[in-house]
Amino acid sequence: MSIKDDDLIGAWQLEEMYAEDAEGTRTHPMGRDAGGMIMYTPDHHMSAIVHAADRFLPADRPTDEDRAEAFANYFNYAGSWSLDGDAVTHVLSHALDPNMVGMSLTREISQKAGRMIFTGLGPDGVTKQVIIWKPAG
Repeated sequence: MSIKDDDLIGAWQLEEMYAEDAEGTRTHPMGRDAGGMIMYTPDHHMSAIVHAADRFLPADRPTDEDRAEAFANYFNYAGSWSLDGDAVTHVLSHALDPNMVGMSLTREISQKAGRMIFTGLGPDGVTKQVIIWKPAG
């Protein structure tokens, strides 16, 4: 059964995010307790935020090094979304990393126990990335 628009619409909280190599070894690039939220609107807009649980908190007047550390532990983007079968594509119009604006990111989706499980290849083109979202509440 294919994913439908109504299955995605709303707010979802990050439950787990990991990368898995060819041997099945998992790593958690933002830490085991990373936080985040993804939201989908009925008119096909979306926004995603992910951050490390122990995110660096800079001083009131952060140095350039402080800003770089904060940037390394936080990720967000927004744009439009579309479904094609069991795959969602995000077309980015805004992003913390300006190099991502204009990109299209596609992830396969499966559903299990009320969760949405997104999978796709990582930036290296080999490692599998898995993001598990649960209903926000």
